[in-house]
Amino acid sequence: MANVSINYEVKGEGDPIVLIHHLAGSIESWEKLIVPLSSKHRVIAYDLRGHGNSSVPASPYLISDHTSDLISLLEYLSVKDPVIIGHSIGSLIAIDFSLKRSVKKVVLIGALYKAPDKFSYMRYVDVAVRFGMEGLAYHRRIRGELPSKITDDFENWNRFVRLYRKTSVKGYVNSVYGLLAAPNYEEELSKIEEVVLIYGSNDGLRLNKDVFTRSTKVKYHEIQGAGHFLNLEESEKLLELLNQL
Repeated sequence: MANVSINYEVKGEGDPIVLIHHLAGSIESWEKLIVPLSSKHRVIAYDLRGHGNSSVPASPYLISDHTSDLISLLEYLSVKDPVIIGHSIGSLIAIDFSLKRSVKKVVLIGALYKAPDKFSYMRYVDVAVRFGMEGLAYHRRIRGELPSKITDDFENWNRFVRLYRKTSVKGYVNSVYGLLAAPNYEEELSKIEEVVLIYGSNDGLRLNKDVFTRSTKVKYHEIQGAGHFLNLEESEKLLELLNQL
């Protein structure tokens, strides 16, 4: 991790699980899951570059950059053959990592297999630059882009805003530019031997499941009534699925 400092946390003992958070997230994105999972596993959670307490390099962060950070972190921690759990942008990092290193299993939550629509994310960048990350959180709320289980729940909404606030504008912008340059992994998915795919039934990215299910052997789960942020909206139901690993 030359010139990049990655903030991480390790809890528990047992087979290793690595948690890779969503865009504008951090270790705190998993706060409802880390302790329960650590009762049976060695859980490694970390802040992506540009997020949380990790360093904020100047140039855009490609998916391959995030993967290099993770490879270096796991080598430093002497972790081999982990279960990799990636959420949103974390799913792309999980895919890329699993194509380069040995893993026990890959769990993809609210998954992408290629770069998302550019238009929405460039709007997010514009709002973040002009009004800050908290302003972006409220912008997304006003536009109805966030699940009601976040916007209508005081605790979840405060947690969501705190995650956004903790992400620097520079880190967010560089992450988005890298995300929009992500490769299309559709033809590579068949190389991943064991994939667990989890979506909320109201997640707009759920349409991606057809690509995953025809490209590789997938165990598919859907949490009814939930949107994209299962770690906040339905942490107990998500935990039930993860405990089946």
